[in-house]
Parts: sequence; structure tokens; C-alpha cells
Amino acid sequence: MKFLSKVLSVLAIIFLSLGFISCDEFLDEQPFSQVGETQFWQTSGDVESGVAAIYDAMQATYRTKHYLWGEFRSDNHIGSDRVSGANSELVTNNLTPGNTGALRWNDLYLMIGRANLAIQQIPTISGVDNNLLGEAYALRAYAYFDAVRVWGGAPLFLEPIVGLDQDIKKPMTDGQTILNEVVIPDMLRAEELVNIPSREFRFSRASVLAFQAHVYMWIKDYPKANEALQKLLDLNEYDLVTTEQAWQELFLNDVNLGKFQTGPELIFSIRYDLLEDGNGAAGNYSLFFAGIPSFFISPQAENKWINRFPITAEDWTAAYPEFDPPMVIVGPDTLVGDYRYYLTREDRALGEARVAKYAKGNFLSSEDDTNTPVYRYAGILLLKALAENRLGNPEAAAELVTQVRNARSLPPVTVDDMGDDMDSRENFILDERQFELFAEGDRWWDLRMTDKVNVALDTIGQVPDDLLLFPIWEGHIIDNENLTQNPGY
Repeated sequence: MKFLSKVLSVLAIIFLSLGFISCDEFLDEQPFSQVGETQFWQTSGDVESGVAAIYDAMQATYRTKHYLWGEFRSDNHIGSDRVSGANSELVTNNLTPGNTGALRWNDLYLMIGRANLAIQQIPTISGVDNNLLGEAYALRAYAYFDAVRVWGGAPLFLEPIVGLDQDIKKPMTDGQTILNEVVIPDMLRAEELVNIPSREFRFSRASVLAFQAHVYMWIKDYPKANEALQKLLDLNEYDLVTTEQAWQELFLNDVNLGKFQTGPELIFSIRYDLLEDGNGAAGNYSLFFAGIPSFFISPQAENKWINRFPITAEDWTAAYPEFDPPMVIVGPDTLVGDYRYYLTREDRALGEARVAKYAKGNFLSSEDDTNTPVYRYAGILLLKALAENRLGNPEAAAELVTQVRNARSLPPVTVDDMGDDMDSRENFILDERQFELFAEGDRWWDLRMTDKVNVALDTIGQVPDDLLLFPIWEGHIIDNENLTQNPGY
């Protein structure tokens, strides 16, 4: 998808930044020039550009926040001895309202504002591809769903801001209202409109269904989640990769080794391309593989992984006497165990390894254009395993876990292997998702949606219920007297 500079220069005129920047900054914005919104939204080409601009705002929104929100508060990481105060707050679950990088929602509201304008204007233009309107609904729902997960609610805007006379200082709308009146209706409308089965960098029927499943799992509507997941599987658009090289190429983007990030498992990714549109990422280099790292993989996570899939032939045979130890080739070495473990971590001591899933060497942050994987087929199968387990179908859950394990050359599982009751089996499946989706921005949300934060963090430190949400950035509260801080902060 091309985000042409001339398109964005026009859109910059049309779309006010609905980001709750300071009042002075907001008043510095120019809402219109000679090109007004009614002059722009005229043709199908204008609609293409307008929807592209929503994705452009999505790139800006999630370049780091996909991971700051969904990854580092979990048990996946510890802080290094160089971790900054802001990043330290994440891994210690000691967030403060001054954490600008994690909490400022300007880009998120720019994304919402552009989606609102597209939803308003597209129906007025004849001959427009319905997929474009469906994408706008899906993108707005996606943004508001994250607002609910992160802050518990958000100021609600469903119409575009088109002039400075409108009141932008709204109070928070509670999350349940946003889910019921915006997220769920929008995502169902997207399903009606989007008929392209699959495409990685824009919402397709498959990614709309994946999104629906995550929303329904969040609200614990397991029958509807399972239904959405089955619809996705029935599209027959995706397959699991079956070699360690193909698995690594789903993620690898290294200046020296090349950008791969391709394969039949990738359902939806946020694309970054420095040459095409100048949009850089940041998650790969600045968060996971910076030369002076903020984060290391936690020993707790590594030890759990090694316990599940031992890394010596003797320990493997003791754990899986009927399954030959898988041999993993890493550089000049032949190792034993789960190749995902070795390909995810840097070859350093326990507690000192960076995530090496996306890159194997250092490079300039200005060269980072690593795509962000949002929905992946293996994750969908394991999410369905969680849903099936909750619906009282442990055999189906075990079959789904085994399907992923078979593709990774790992032993199959039985219901007995997973545990004696629903809760034990859920913990087992959550661990399988942790290993498969490590550093993909899922783990914190998995723990939140299953109410397992303090189970996972038991040996690290408990998180009080009123601190599970993120605080609202202090700058937003200063600028908007109608906002109140989340409890606990």
C-alpha cells in the first residue's frame, strides 16, 4: 500500500488531529485551506487515499505501542541495567501518568478521526468498493478496542472534527458502552462489507474474523469467539509453516540478512517501508534489539520454556521417552529442543538475552522497517484451543495444540497432558501461546483476558486489580478538565 506524500499533504489539511494535544498546539492546527473536505471526497480515488490515510495513522500509532501495551507488562521480559524510567515502569508494573511514550493517545485519535471521516463520507460517493467502507469500520473498531483494553474507556468521538468551534473536551465513556455501541457493531458491519478473503497489510475477511474472535474472547463470549474462529479456518486461506527456516522467515528483518517477513501464516500485519512511504517502525530495534537494551527475556519465561521442551538429550528423553529429541541447527551448532526457543533469543546467558526473533544484529534505528505481526495462523489455532477448552471441548483443544506442535516438530499432546481441569488446561494452552507468540505483543492481553496476570507474575510481583489498566497521560488530564485519572494512579 502506498502512502503517497501528495495524498497525505491533502489529508493533513482535511483531518484535524483529534489527539488531545495541548490547547495551544491544537489551536495552531489549520482546519482548512482552499481545499476543503467536500472538495476532496469526490471520487473512488479520493476514497482509496482516505482509507490509506487511516492505515498511515495506524502505522504511527502502533510503531511502538503494539509492544508497549501488549508485551512488556507480562512475564516475558525483565529490565536491563540500562532500562530507562519509562520502560522500567512497564516491566515492574509500576506505571506513572507521566509515561508519555506508552500513554499519549494523539496518534490513536488521529487514526479514529480519519476513520470517522471516511465512514461519514464514503456512503455519499457512488461506485465505491464496499471493502473500503468495511476497512474504515474495522480500523475504528480496532482503535477503540485497544482504548478499552488499555485505559478501560476513552472519550468517544463518532463524527469527524471539522472546525475549531466543536467541543473536543469530552469525558471518558466507559468501556462497556464503547464495546457494545461501537466496537461490536463496527466489527460486524465490517464483516458484512469486506469480501476479500485474505491480504496481509489491509483488513480482509480473515483479519476481520480474527479481530472479532479477540473481542469476543475479551468479553468471555466463547461461543461467538469460536464461531468467528471457525469461519476463519473455513476460508482455507492459511497454513502452518513446517521448517525452522520458514518459521524464522515469518519475522526476520535484518539489514545484513535481508527482510523476509513472509509466509502462509501471516493474516494481518502493520507494514512499514522506508523506501516506499518513509514510515519507519521502532519495535524491532528500539525495544527488542537495541545496542543498549532496555529489555531482556525473563529467566522465568526461559526456564518455563526449557522445562516444557528440554534442551539436553537426557532431559528430553526423560520428558518425552517416545519422541526422539528434535535436532536444531543454529549456526555451526546442533542443539536439542524447540527451534522457536533458539530462534527467538540471542545466544547469551540466561537473563541477558535480547529478543532475536526479528533481527540477529545491531543496526541504525533509522533503518528499522520491521512489519508488526498482529494476527498469525498459529496464534488463531491456539486461541481456538482456549475457546474450545472454555466450551468444555478439551479433546478439540488438544487437537489444535497438537496441530501447531506437529508443524514445529514437537510432541503431540493429550487432554491428560494439558491438565485435570479447565483451569489447568487453560494455563497449559496459554503457555503454548506464550512460546509461539513470544515478542508479538500478545502475552499481556492473554493474561488479562483470562484473568491470569497474577498467576503468571506470582514469582515476580502481584498487580493490584486497580492497576491492571494503564493510567491516563497527565498531559491529557491537564488539557481536558473533564477527564479523571484511572483509580489506583
